[in-house]
Order: sequence, then C-alpha cells, then structure tokens
Amino acid sequence: NAPCVQTEVQTKYNLALERGANQPKKVRRGVLVKRLLIMRHAKSDWASGSAEDFDRPLNARGQQDVPLLARFLAGAAPPDLVLASAARRAQETAIRLLEGLDPTPELVLDGRLYLSTPDALATVLAASAGDASSVVVIAHNPGVEEWASHLSGATIHLPPGAIACIESAAESWHDVGRRQGPLRWLITPKLLKRGTSLS
Repeated sequence: NAPCVQTEVQTKYNLALERGANQPKKVRRGVLVKRLLIMRHAKSDWASGSAEDFDRPLNARGQQDVPLLARFLAGAAPPDLVLASAARRAQETAIRLLEGLDPTPELVLDGRLYLSTPDALATVLAASAGDASSVVVIAHNPGVEEWASHLSGATIHLPPGAIACIESAAESWHDVGRRQGPLRWLITPKLLKRGTSLS
C-alpha cells in the first residue's frame, strides 16, 4: 500500500547510490534486468500566459529541480534512452535532464505521450525502446501514476519531477510495459533536496 512505498523510498534513496547500483543486474541464465523509469515532467508554469496546455513551460522551481534529478540518475540509474511527451513542459524536462547525464542518452519526443493512458505509454515504450536496457519515459498525470501503480501493484503518487523505478526480467519492452515488476525506488525533488540539506 502507499504508506509502505513511502517508507521504503527513504531507505532505498541511499541504497540506490551504492557502488554498482547503476549497472543492469544479471539474473538467471544471464538475462539482464530491464529498468523502466517512469517520470512525471517537472513543475510547470500555470501563470505563463500560454493559451494552450500543450505549450505550458516549466516554472523556476521545475527548472531548478531537473539538474538534481539528473545527478541522481547519473549515479543510480543512467538511462540509455529518454522518451518524452512532445508537450513543452515535458520537452524542457527531457532536455535539462540530458544536460546532466554523461554519456548523453538518446532522446525521442513522441506526441502520443501527451496526456496518454497507460496502454498508450506501454505502446510507445514497446515501439521505441529497441535494445536499450534502461529507459526514462517522461509524460503526464494521471497516466504516469496509473501506469506505475499498475506495474508495481502499489498505489503510486507522482508529484512533478517524481521518478518511479520498476525492474523487469521480461525479454521484450512490450512485456516490461504491461507486466507487473518490482518497484525498486521512487524519488522526488523534495526527497533529493532533503538529502542534500542533510549532507
């Protein structure tokens, strides 16, 4: 249930940074675990004056949060591929994320990820992930929350900028996006800021 997930997050924040945490884990018969990183775009600017929801940019907080998330991913789960909604706030999140990752993963913008359902998210993942072992999907609520909740079997809440890491031993990304897998960690900008202030 949700309270259990939140309790585990605080412990797994540190565990995820242990040496070797950024390497795909080998399971039986040499199969590599695939890592799906479901991310809600960073905080957007409702006061920007944009007439269309699609064109809403990140606000100052969102712009500041993404580099923190990029540093976390660089140490805990560097992606091979970033799939992002074509909406401006998701594009800006993706671009700022890439700026903090080395090597820089491939970026694919896909209009189907805008305000998408879990089924649409899984379809785009299956069509685009190829031979990647770790993929970030940046999209919108309620779709990302529903998708993460379905895959993990828990009730997941994703505030702006949150990332849920789900691992799967499935052979294809089609199955990764549709079959349940363990939630390894869930991180938010707020948790990262709290950790930074304590260090």
